[in-house]
Amino acid sequence: MVKKVSIVSCLLTCVFVLSAQVSDYDGPVNTALGHTRVFDESVWAGLNNVSNLAHHSHLSLGAGYQLRFNMTELSTRAAVLTWPTQYGVFSGLVLQSGYSKSNITRAGVSYSRLFGDFLAAGLQFNYLTHQVQGARSGNAVYTSAGLLFSITPNLDGGIFVHNPEQGKLNYGDERYALPTFFNAACRFQPSSRIMLVLEVEKDLDNDVAYKLGLQLGFLDRLFVRGGINAQPVEMTFGGGYELGGLSIDVGFAHHQQLGLTSGAGISYRFNKKR
Repeated sequence: MVKKVSIVSCLLTCVFVLSAQVSDYDGPVNTALGHTRVFDESVWAGLNNVSNLAHHSHLSLGAGYQLRFNMTELSTRAAVLTWPTQYGVFSGLVLQSGYSKSNITRAGVSYSRLFGDFLAAGLQFNYLTHQVQGARSGNAVYTSAGLLFSITPNLDGGIFVHNPEQGKLNYGDERYALPTFFNAACRFQPSSRIMLVLEVEKDLDNDVAYKLGLQLGFLDRLFVRGGINAQPVEMTFGGGYELGGLSIDVGFAHHQQLGLTSGAGISYRFNKKR
């Protein structure tokens, strides 16, 4: 009996690691761009600032996988969908982190819309469940929202807020806080082939994190990406390739103490327009 209680207690402590993993998974594009969250024009924006999806005009599907710190117990699987309509862009995602004995699943639906030529906004509703072998499961409901705005033809600004209501995972009488953070960023694009992103992130429980991402494009098909996350220090890199409606993206991040995180995603943009 004591052994069983100890095992369950250990698994319950995984909620902190796994809930952070679910929040930290930003997709292969943003992983390579220093773990920035505000700007991402790919279908993977559904994992972060969904206001980016307001510009999408094609039905898109994507599937991705990440191996965090080379540990299968912290791996993440994700699937995303973007559905543009004449009333705005709807999107959905299903994401799971963990392994058979302890895992967290996130399901989300969002709505994004353009307001003129200079403003885009998006709102996402998320449902989170935590399954632990031999223990009561937990669940939570929370939102995220984002805003993008044009400052000059080459400079954009944006904000992203995750879990502003400070939602918690509920296990009956016990509750565990989910991460709440705020991001603000600017994006400089001197040409169609160069993009520089500067971002700050404030988690309620941590110090301000500074992030930098750089993307270079070649022949409008091949993209090379790199960046740095200063809190904790992680060097990131990756790239992407587009062929017709097919896109393949990879992202890597190296933590000074914990090692390498690697991930990849594949998505397809159908010809159907809204």
